[in-house]
Amino acid sequence: MNESVRFDRAVDFYDQTRGFPPGEEQPIAALICRTGGFNEASRVLEIGVGTGRIGLPVARRVGAYFGVDLSASMMLRLKAKQQGETIYVGQADAAWLPFPARSFDGVVAVHVFHLIPAWRQVLDEVRRVLRPGAPLVHCWTRDDQTFRKLWEAWRAVVPPEQQADAGVQWKRNPDFLLDEGWQAAGDEQTHAYSVERAPSELLEALRCRVWSSTWRLTDDELERGAVAMQAAIAADYPNPDAPLPMRYTLMARAYLPPAEEPPGPPF
Repeated sequence: MNESVRFDRAVDFYDQTRGFPPGEEQPIAALICRTGGFNEASRVLEIGVGTGRIGLPVARRVGAYFGVDLSASMMLRLKAKQQGETIYVGQADAAWLPFPARSFDGVVAVHVFHLIPAWRQVLDEVRRVLRPGAPLVHCWTRDDQTFRKLWEAWRAVVPPEQQADAGVQWKRNPDFLLDEGWQAAGDEQTHAYSVERAPSELLEALRCRVWSSTWRLTDDELERGAVAMQAAIAADYPNPDAPLPMRYTLMARAYLPPAEEPPGPPF
């Protein structure tokens, strides 16, 4: 896969399936601002701003918030939810940011690098638009593996190449920036929250192609995975419609770009 994953098809269900539980938006926004050292004077950019689940609450805490996304329809949903927040959005590829160098006091990236094959080029662009000493705040999520057996059944029958992330592999989230020479600026910050979901809901979400990892599957591949998961549900859950608590932890960490290499000797 050479193109970044676009979320136009998810507009109508994105907030219901990716949004945070009620009341969690503000502590998460506070976590991101604390991690990045943002304040009411900060000028911040988010790559992959989407419907504003991160951008709208964070925008209330900073001077100006900018966002780019490939999907114009996702950002139209953001604008429909906007209630006076100072947030400016535009359709753009994060690998070619339409901003001058050294424009921002911080860049925010939440659940996005696994969707972008050209993620190294995105990092170059982020580095370009950051002011000296300004951080990239990278966020990802961990869960408590409540449905681990169900996912194992799914992965056992879905072709491995169809399971691979388009960009950075999800399991590399804690380390890939360090591997690219970025420097951690402080420790990981975390915020835990819980949701309830029934096994049958997970199966239905997969069959309806709610998750972007299902969008490139053929109908046959999707159905094989669904049948395998359905069998695992029947084996382990007497009441598949009963919701179970799932605990998530949002991880956030600030990173500074690699130091610029000094010019070589003249020849």
